[in-house]
Amino acid sequence: MGNEILVTPNEKKYHLDKRYVDSPKTFGNISLIQIGRLHCTPRTVVGLHTHQNWFELTVVTGGAGTVITGDDEIAVSRGDIHLSYPGDFHNIISDHKDPLKYDFLAFYTSDSRILEILEEIMRDCQSGERRVTRDECISHLLENAIAEISHPREFSNDILDAVFHQIIYYLIRNYHSDANEKKHPVTTPEAICYQVMHYIDTHIYTMEGLFELADSMRYNYSYLSDLFKTVTGETIQSYYQNRRLRSAQLLLNEDDLKLSEIADLLRYSSIYAFSRAFKDRFGVAPSDYRKKKK
Repeated sequence: MGNEILVTPNEKKYHLDKRYVDSPKTFGNISLIQIGRLHCTPRTVVGLHTHQNWFELTVVTGGAGTVITGDDEIAVSRGDIHLSYPGDFHNIISDHKDPLKYDFLAFYTSDSRILEILEEIMRDCQSGERRVTRDECISHLLENAIAEISHPREFSNDILDAVFHQIIYYLIRNYHSDANEKKHPVTTPEAICYQVMHYIDTHIYTMEGLFELADSMRYNYSYLSDLFKTVTGETIQSYYQNRRLRSAQLLLNEDDLKLSEIADLLRYSSIYAFSRAFKDRFGVAPSDYRKKKK
């Protein structure tokens, strides 16, 4: 999970990676999942991976490259800050002539007020270009956080608590105000269906059921279901199941979670229900799929 480098070690010019996926470090109401720095070579590729219930900042400090999220490709260069959402399928390709350098931060917060605003940002900044902002304050703060967590000293936890909260506040100020300025009502059938897909994509690990769509979008679920089928040719249920199983594939590739943990994470009623759904879709049981990938 997180930034998986799919190249040999000598093709990474510099890579500092502090990962706390299994046991996040807490700073007040912020959980730190991953933090670090990567200086790419022309051949460095950050492979496709899925985010669980966390957000990730990619802060470009030099060079250029392409951030790919789902079907969106967005070019980034020095000074750009890219925001990734929970449930994203995500990878990064460095420019061959001007290799990418970036700092990264993956986090989650239990603060309901902050989460509510982040939900608005996810809804209003869906496309790749809307996920990019610039803010030197965030860049400097993240640089300080990396230095502090790499060489902890007296008061480091207190400093990091303050720094991570500042990063999130600046992040919200940038993305939320930008979204409010560019906000326009979603009324066309295509836009409504895209919003349905986006909600499922970014809540794949937290959704209790598809009924949440009606509450989030303020449309009757029957209306959304009929509209989605008419516009896309598939049902919302089918889209949700396919997206859930694609996430399961990536989680199996990463080899960090047990099958039972993946089943729980993706809200299957049991490991048997998960295994049956996976085999029906891909023709192989998840345990056998994982063995073939090793």
